[in-house]
Amino acid sequence: MMRKEAHMNNSKIFVFVIAVLLIVAVLIELSVPKRFNWDPTFNHDSKEPFGCALFDSLASISMKNGYTVKHTTFYQLLNDSSVKTPRSIIDIHSSYKYDGLEIKSMLDFVSKGNKVLICSDKFNSEFSDTLQFLFESAFFSLNSLKHAASRGLYRSSNYIIWEQDSLYSKHIYKAYSNICEAYFRLDKDTVYEYEPDVEEVEDTVYERKEVAESEPAVRVRDVHVKEFTINETSHEWTPYAYLDSKYEGGKYNKKHPLVLRRKWGKGEIVLCSTPLMLTNYGIMDGENVSYVYRVLNTVSDYPVTRIVDVPPAEEHISQSPMRYFIANPPLRWALYLSLLTLLLFMIFTAKRRQRAIPVVKKPENHQLEFTKLIGTLYYQDGAHGDLVRKKYTYFTEFLRREVQIDVDDDAEDDENFSMLARHTGMDEKDIKHRIKATRAACRSGIGMTVEEMTMYIDYMNEIMKGIGGK
Repeated sequence: MMRKEAHMNNSKIFVFVIAVLLIVAVLIELSVPKRFNWDPTFNHDSKEPFGCALFDSLASISMKNGYTVKHTTFYQLLNDSSVKTPRSIIDIHSSYKYDGLEIKSMLDFVSKGNKVLICSDKFNSEFSDTLQFLFESAFFSLNSLKHAASRGLYRSSNYIIWEQDSLYSKHIYKAYSNICEAYFRLDKDTVYEYEPDVEEVEDTVYERKEVAESEPAVRVRDVHVKEFTINETSHEWTPYAYLDSKYEGGKYNKKHPLVLRRKWGKGEIVLCSTPLMLTNYGIMDGENVSYVYRVLNTVSDYPVTRIVDVPPAEEHISQSPMRYFIANPPLRWALYLSLLTLLLFMIFTAKRRQRAIPVVKKPENHQLEFTKLIGTLYYQDGAHGDLVRKKYTYFTEFLRREVQIDVDDDAEDDENFSMLARHTGMDEKDIKHRIKATRAACRSGIGMTVEEMTMYIDYMNEIMKGIGGK
């Protein structure tokens, strides 16, 4: 009896100690200052330093023709008949690495009379070569920013000079050099070829060493230098703001612009190399909010849409079933301590009650057998039309996923058939015949023979095989 009471007392002490530890952990976590995420995300609802919650809020208030944030691409905007033009698009990235199709879609979209503002501190070579500009990229480092902040703004800053234009007077901004290091170049990349101009001379004048007697002696009279331009910034670009580390006596370097603007077809393209200046941190840094307004004003003539990679409604949604515990630091630490306690309990209990571990066989995969069974039932039932219609549903989804084509849209048939011909290498007329025949048969809802079922399925399989499907 005394042993049982002693055991119960020990259990109560153990539970009390665990409860005290949990309370202490929660209090410590609540007293710790909140840690910010300094990764440049440019998310719509993010209140972290390099989120865009403040930017989007200011833009929605100041844009007289309206402002929205949308998860889309230039390719989708170009092919979306519901998009009213003209309009302005803002795209903010820490690294702009779009492929050729997206770049072509963006340029086609601009040429129709729209405006595009692209803010990035890195551009890939395909984009810069297509738009004809030179660029010096920058790499953001949080440690460098902390070091600069510790030294003070006036010791670790760059000057941004926005020259006077038709709307604004000249203004000088100061920002930490770590968030405005990238810039455009108004010069050109060149290579040089050196070609000596030589003449023959007599052997008696110059000593010849280790040269065949049949070769005449030579001497260099002059060296001609030939210059070849590889790349250069087009003169169609108009600079608006410049970057310089010094601003003495009103003099500054006009070869490092931060904002460029040019016509493209019926529209305009604006490039900005300071995406971090458009974030929460950049806007709250001194008087730089007026710089943001000036950048926004370049595309404020039309309704403005900022395109993002992640839908605004899904930016903060975690897919973990324990997301509520993980999102709340006190509950997170309580969960960690509970798991640790459970682990310790299991370790000490296992020493006393060691049981045989049963051998569990790996579950067999019967998916292939199930698929064959379903197919056999359809075949025996004579539902050949249903099989073709299910195959057609998979076929249309495959085309939407792989080549962004909707063959169910009859109005886009000519463009879709042409694009499929380029992807598959098949004749356009052959593709047109195959898809229209299969589509008509599926939409009719009538039954099919075995031969017709085989023919339509072969039509779709050959097109998918040409694209790269199985």
